[in-house]
Amino acid sequence: MKTLLKWLARVLLVLVVLAIVTGGYIYLRFGQSLPQTSGEMQLSGLQSETSIVRDKYGIAHIFASSNHDLFFTMGVAHAQDRMFQMDLSRRAAHGRLSELVGSLTLRTDVQMRVLGLGEAADESFKHFNRKTQDAFQAYAKGVNSIIAAKGYVPPPEYTLLMTRPEPWRAQDSAAVLKMMAFGLSGDALQEPKLAKLLEIIGKEKAAQFLAPYPDDAPVTLSENDLGLSQDSMPVTDEPDYSAVGGEPPKGSNNWVVSGGLTASGKPLLANDPHLLLSTPGVWYFARMQMHDAMMLGATIPGTPFVTLGRNATAAWGFTNTGPDTSDLFVYDKSDVVTTDTKSLIKVRWGKDLPITISRNEQGPVLDPNWFDLGDMAKDGEVVVIQSTLDDWDDTTGELGVALMDAETFPDFVAGLQSYKMPQQNMVFADANDNIGFIAPARVPVRDESGNWISEIPFDELPVSSNSERQYYASANNKIVPDSYPHFITSSWYGFHRVRRIVELIEQTELHDKRSFSRMQMDTVSDLARLAIPLIASSEPQTSAGKELRLLLGGWDGNLAADRPEGLIYSMWMRNFTKGLYSDDLGDDFEQFWAARREFVDGVFAGQYAAWCDDIRTNEMESCQQVAGISLDQVAQQLADTSKSAIQQLQWGERHQAKFAHPLFDNTPLGRFFSVKVPVGGDASTINVAHTDYNSGNFDVLWGASMRAIYDFSDIDSSLFMHAPGQSGNVMSPHYSDLLQAWADGEFFEIRSDWTELSPPPNSQTLTLKPQ
Repeated sequence: MKTLLKWLARVLLVLVVLAIVTGGYIYLRFGQSLPQTSGEMQLSGLQSETSIVRDKYGIAHIFASSNHDLFFTMGVAHAQDRMFQMDLSRRAAHGRLSELVGSLTLRTDVQMRVLGLGEAADESFKHFNRKTQDAFQAYAKGVNSIIAAKGYVPPPEYTLLMTRPEPWRAQDSAAVLKMMAFGLSGDALQEPKLAKLLEIIGKEKAAQFLAPYPDDAPVTLSENDLGLSQDSMPVTDEPDYSAVGGEPPKGSNNWVVSGGLTASGKPLLANDPHLLLSTPGVWYFARMQMHDAMMLGATIPGTPFVTLGRNATAAWGFTNTGPDTSDLFVYDKSDVVTTDTKSLIKVRWGKDLPITISRNEQGPVLDPNWFDLGDMAKDGEVVVIQSTLDDWDDTTGELGVALMDAETFPDFVAGLQSYKMPQQNMVFADANDNIGFIAPARVPVRDESGNWISEIPFDELPVSSNSERQYYASANNKIVPDSYPHFITSSWYGFHRVRRIVELIEQTELHDKRSFSRMQMDTVSDLARLAIPLIASSEPQTSAGKELRLLLGGWDGNLAADRPEGLIYSMWMRNFTKGLYSDDLGDDFEQFWAARREFVDGVFAGQYAAWCDDIRTNEMESCQQVAGISLDQVAQQLADTSKSAIQQLQWGERHQAKFAHPLFDNTPLGRFFSVKVPVGGDASTINVAHTDYNSGNFDVLWGASMRAIYDFSDIDSSLFMHAPGQSGNVMSPHYSDLLQAWADGEFFEIRSDWTELSPPPNSQTLTLKPQ
């Protein structure tokens, strides 16, 4: 027995030593993966000397003397700080994630292969103009100069996965753009869910449940803005299937005001895109300087340009339009003529999967084993998806060159003629005191049967400049009046946010950066303010419920992170929506449970009050009763989960923005790679914070991926912020150093009035020289 114990002790000691050695080696490799940010580097492919000056936040200021070297050096900066993120994006587009991480991503890979985004990206590159192709190729050379450098240690994720990044192709940058478009496009795969909803509650109730855009909600462009008359023939909206899962979390805010509404007499422009929160963040801030030509702002890692930002004389900001650019078609299998292609999905640590991809002239046939098609197709039928995403002549990649050269709004519009997807509401301002709006993209035109017959002509897309209102504002809301002659979508949303934006624009006499920053951080919910009268008149049965009624009844609708009302209201809203329609949806309730702000707005207004009746009882329940029961439930839930007094509760303690690592979040490594921070607001506030009703928590998964405010009275004093930090390397001090500043509404400047020879304090300069 003693011998056995000694043997086990020795084995344990060896295992402990091995664990320490392995851990030490991994930690050493992690540290070695940090990029060189000062001194000199000699790189193959560079034509002349360039510089990357990183300021105290890690923001890259790139100085070059030619287009080639400018884009090459942008590739260097991205490869140093965001290589794993870039790699995941290109692999996702091509359906090659399983080669890296195994069968975990097999379904995603099959879907992406069938949808054909990677192949479409490769083909699209051939349609780019020469200047854009040259930029993408120079960028690829810059990326490859880093990953092929002697002694290169890739980011920590590669060490943990025991692999290295593959060489970057110019076409991979087109694939990254395709993935961004995919994430922001309408989802035709919601159509089976719509069919299920219609089966459960019928067409009339479904029309209420998928509530239309309210008649009294702001519309971005007026008939005067578009030069339309009231006699123009409107189009008939199609069913709003994209809202069947609730309001999409993808969205954004932007607004621009002319000098007539500012203290300085010069335009101001604000933008905050709402995207999935992640580590690293979606955007990478950079300044790109070539002699007097300059762009700065938010770049997409994997692409060589500034996407959201400014040049020397103009600034722009985007929000998602959400057009209907994909459809499902059901055919008898015998009537479909397809071309079949074999494809092999390689699976690391598993068995490779051969698949057959069938396409007709509209698009790919969807295999119900890999796509959730519900009961759309009967035996002997197939489902085909048609989408603009797999168009091979997508020239969206030319956007970067157009933005760099745009000095005026006509320049900006002309440069967007090659922009195809995703459709964005773009606001613009320039140094000559002009403001403008345009929503460019390829949007299909359909015949009465739903077949695609053409696209909206570019000169008929929504566009306006120097509105009589002296501002443009969008928040994924309806952008065109009913008289606009083309169908874009019926799934306009975000009207609670745009209501609040318009309210704050119009109630402030003269704006400045401070008023704009307060607007971006505003956590007053227009929907909550509409709920307060119902809550105040509700009928809770418990003393604790009545205490909550008193608290919310006198509330101003501000979901502040350091106050209790946001938590109580949000818990109440979940209970209220459950009481509102769980009886109607029965066993299928959970798949349709979401905030449904448009529908709930109609309930508060009395338009859909009949839904408050529980169809499972003989009594006629009122909305006041449902609201009261919901308060009683909140009181009990708080008693079960918290020992704090009501006034001591804080919304931010339960409501935290979660920047999740795409690979390690749900593993033990998530505590190192993912980060969280308390925030206020909710999905209806300008400072948006989307949560998942079915998650059982209030983690914020979608929010403001970056914020920018451009001030044309002093353009270099424009303000920026993103989170969690500039670097994607978990070992970097810039991995999450901006997290709290982002949550607190702080900003920094990205100035263009200094050179590599006179950088600001605490900067690091890396000089790149040709090898």
